[in-house]
Amino acid sequence: MTLFLALAMLAANPVHCPSGASDAECRAADVAAAIDLAPDRLATLHSVCLYDYGGRCWVEASGRIRGAEQGGEIVWQKLRLAPKDGPAGWMDILVSLDGGTPRLVGYAESSGSIGSPDLVATSDDQSLIHLTGTLAGSGGGNADALFAADGAEARWRKIDIESWWDDADAMLPKGYSLRGPADYIFSEMFASIPVARDGDGHCCPRGGTAFFDLDIQGDRLIATHMRFQPMQPQGDEVDSEAAGRNR
Repeated sequence: MTLFLALAMLAANPVHCPSGASDAECRAADVAAAIDLAPDRLATLHSVCLYDYGGRCWVEASGRIRGAEQGGEIVWQKLRLAPKDGPAGWMDILVSLDGGTPRLVGYAESSGSIGSPDLVATSDDQSLIHLTGTLAGSGGGNADALFAADGAEARWRKIDIESWWDDADAMLPKGYSLRGPADYIFSEMFASIPVARDGDGHCCPRGGTAFFDLDIQGDRLIATHMRFQPMQPQGDEVDSEAAGRNR
């Protein structure tokens, strides 16, 4: 398992459990159950948190996504969450209004930073919403989320964009590994990811950049093709003293 897949899987576990305690453990289903889609909550989307959270909650932004050829209308809410005893973070909630009955499409959260959902692609075949995000800390991983609507039902659903990393890492030549974070361009189903050579420090991958063509199979992102030109050190090491230095 790559380091950044491990970070992504860690981020996939709920960061802000309903209890509001920073050390609480819960499941994604527990968070989903605490999101209230009652009409009065949705009517005050701009000011009242949909998430029944035991810590402090503020609505930072909200909005609607219209015009998707597949999946129908989405409303969303971006929350700032402060646990009872830990650092604050963010959560975005997406709700489908297609068919007249509100349905939770999914949520995304991060202890680092998170953006607002963006309709990045729509056609007769598929619509995609991308939510950018980063993890806190010097390691800096992805906290992005992707939602898709396609097929006969064309219902919005959340796509697994973490598990493809190990398969992508295995496409690299020996001695190289993905270091991340990934730069996703889902409108073109494309990603670029920094690559580390064996022995590179955690901060500074020096192996080049890998470019991946992507696709969605079922509810999972996959890599269909990779382009990578390995980078190697050039020349001999230079070691010199500044002129005029007192000895």
